[in-house]
Amino acid sequence: MLSRVADSLYWMGRYLERAENITRLLLVTEDFSTETHGLAEDLAQTAWKDMLAIFPSAQLSREVAPFAPLSMPYLHAFFIDGSNPYSIHFSLRRARENARSVREALTLEVFLALNEVFRSLEAYERKGMMDLPAFRDALGATRKGIFTVVGAIEHTSTRDEGWRFLKLGESLERSLRSALVLRAKLPALLAAEARGDAPLYYTQWRSLLRGLSSLENYRRVYGARLEPNLVIGFLLFDPDSPRSLRYGASIVRDYLAAISGPAALTAPARIVGKLHADLRYDDEALMSRGDFADLLDRVVAELAKAHDAIATQYFVT
Repeated sequence: MLSRVADSLYWMGRYLERAENITRLLLVTEDFSTETHGLAEDLAQTAWKDMLAIFPSAQLSREVAPFAPLSMPYLHAFFIDGSNPYSIHFSLRRARENARSVREALTLEVFLALNEVFRSLEAYERKGMMDLPAFRDALGATRKGIFTVVGAIEHTSTRDEGWRFLKLGESLERSLRSALVLRAKLPALLAAEARGDAPLYYTQWRSLLRGLSSLENYRRVYGARLEPNLVIGFLLFDPDSPRSLRYGASIVRDYLAAISGPAALTAPARIVGKLHADLRYDDEALMSRGDFADLLDRVVAELAKAHDAIATQYFVT
């Protein structure tokens, strides 16, 4: 496969996954902001500011108007602002540009679904989002559109080398963004205590699980028990949940092995293999130390190194 084609498919996978992540986090954060309105405005503000930590280099492009909802500048910046490198509009545009450059590697169903969701997003941008209900409706429709693209990829694509590069980009982006979400959210959550306002405290933990598409999966394992240590252990080390860091590292490792061959130990495979081994075999020691910030910083750094190694191994010509 040409390195140009592999590069484009890899980034198409990353941008699609990033767009879905942003859409979900905006919806969950808006729900949390609405729930806490009038009860804990500081928590709502912190939840929105966390978006800037989860997506570094993102900036708000619109000032908060007097009496406007707190969420409006964030929704505008992360949804329809095409100049923000971490907006849904920017991510879907880049995914579409990469898809167009390798049109021959994609099925008609994939290309049409991606084109349709991007055209809908352009219509939202032209029309403008005047109020919160309009934003919520548009975000929900956009997320369904992204799922349609992902479904078309899963159901119509040949499991060839191009598909593996696309899925490699998707899985690495998912693992990296999950680690950044946890890095932004966990310090404040661990510093808080249930005290008298237990419902609000547990709402924050429930929102963390929802933000990582893990609430239902967590409940299948632990039921209604919403205990911080159980939540953290699940999101870090669960072997089956698609958003846990351990599972994410295993999937990235598997796609690298499928691309290079199981006998070839490439530079990116070494980095991801060591990371997966730490998350698989040192889970009890890592949980007992409780130094989650250091662990998450290391995961983010290792995944960034893995990306650089992938680019050097496969894309640099």
